[in-house]
Amino acid sequence: MIYILDTNQPTQLCEIMGRNKSDKGSFDIQKSWHNYTIFYYSIFKDIQHNSLRIFELGIGTTNINIPSNMGINGRVGASLFGWSEFFTNSKIYGADIDVNILFNTDRIKTFYCDQTNPDIIKNMWNHDELKEEFDIIIEDGLHQFSANVCFFENSIHKLKSKGYYIIEDINTNNIHSYNEKIKEWQIKYPNLLFDLVKIPSTCNFYDNNLLVIQKVN
Repeated sequence: MIYILDTNQPTQLCEIMGRNKSDKGSFDIQKSWHNYTIFYYSIFKDIQHNSLRIFELGIGTTNINIPSNMGINGRVGASLFGWSEFFTNSKIYGADIDVNILFNTDRIKTFYCDQTNPDIIKNMWNHDELKEEFDIIIEDGLHQFSANVCFFENSIHKLKSKGYYIIEDINTNNIHSYNEKIKEWQIKYPNLLFDLVKIPSTCNFYDNNLLVIQKVN
């Protein structure tokens, strides 16, 4: 699929995520390390007010001893709060390896998960509130190829028909590994479409890449 993006024009979602201190994008889109909000708005704007189930792995720990942390100045749950504000009629779920940052609100529920452990992933999905499938699954957890593969292969069964599963922060140096894995997945999962999206950026040439997976039936 070809995605046509105007990376110079901020969107409503850019403003929401920036205000909530998420690193997915901000209104000052030219200076934002990631500009995923441009892409997300393009594919989600028409379903913004639908009743959806949305899950994101990676709540945003501020514990600097945990890999892929947000740093001491990060805001725990920033993206979950942003999704809750953008998707006005949806239920938002999240998970993280840091049990000290788990929280619940009226529309956000969070759970423990170690995405490198298939048994723990399975146990998480067995929670009553997580048994139903999801319209959107976003993987913003441990930004390592093997961890991405592990969580995908143990979670893709939770995606609804026509739903999106998106892996964030793919390192440009690892593009080859993902392309090779996609070839395997295309055979194993014939009902999925895979797109490695490299979003133009004026400041981030390191990991401003997404693997976008859509379930066609």
